[in-house]
Amino acid sequence: MGVDEQWYRILFECSPVGIALADEDGLLVMMNEAYCTVLGRSEAELLGMSSRGYTHPDDLAQHAAMEQTMSDARARGEQLRVEKRYIRPDGSVRWGWVAAEAVVGPSGERWTMAVVNDTTSRRLAEDELNTLASTDPLTGLLNRRGWRDRLRLLASTPDRGQPLTLAVLDLDHFKSYNDAHGHHAGDDLIVAFAHRMQEVAGARGLCSRWGGEEFVLALPRSDAPVAAAILDELAAVAASMPGWVTFSAGYSTTRPGESFWECFDRADMLLYRAKREGRGRALTDEAV
Repeated sequence: MGVDEQWYRILFECSPVGIALADEDGLLVMMNEAYCTVLGRSEAELLGMSSRGYTHPDDLAQHAAMEQTMSDARARGEQLRVEKRYIRPDGSVRWGWVAAEAVVGPSGERWTMAVVNDTTSRRLAEDELNTLASTDPLTGLLNRRGWRDRLRLLASTPDRGQPLTLAVLDLDHFKSYNDAHGHHAGDDLIVAFAHRMQEVAGARGLCSRWGGEEFVLALPRSDAPVAAAILDELAAVAASMPGWVTFSAGYSTTRPGESFWECFDRADMLLYRAKREGRGRALTDEAV
């Protein structure tokens, strides 16, 4: 082994970044300790195996297209760089920023060298920041930003053609409750109502604290009668809370060709009408 080869071997073995070499069949023939750490497996477990077996199911299509993606990158004069997920034996997920390049094998075969930088800590930090940015800190429900983002996602799914009903809710006489019992008690009431709302809506709806004592509810694949039943159930549950809690609500179902926000504005106007007509009621402009 020459001096240069020794240096490269030391660099390979001591690198804090994962490095692996796969043969023409995509089977691992060499890897360093850092690569084993990313996958949570020993060298003996990895040798002769394909990294496909440790790739997150959602990234398998990306893995299958790796050869073509590498060729496309070379045609552009670039090196392939992708972010993918690996599944460890305990089921935990590790994120890796992968740079891959074709290399020549010992007999002239086309092998692949992959360099994997573990980005899990960064991804978890980003996910936490995204959660904080989209979550109401008092109730744990989605905040305005989070709710709007979820609706935008909904607009790009096959459910876009299904009925969607939006409801805007406001706790009745909340200011009087706050004045009589104090802000801490008011916060407790908001949290308790938010939990009841989430329990009643369950997987059927997207709940959000819109601000103060106001909440919104999106019900995908639900028409006005379904929304009415959910709001009636929530009203019964709220009435059993300490202080006999009631709320006013307006709700409406999206119409062909209109945006979510046009429907939301209509539900908001119905809420104010419900409050003017005496509170403790849910109004809609749809057939129920």
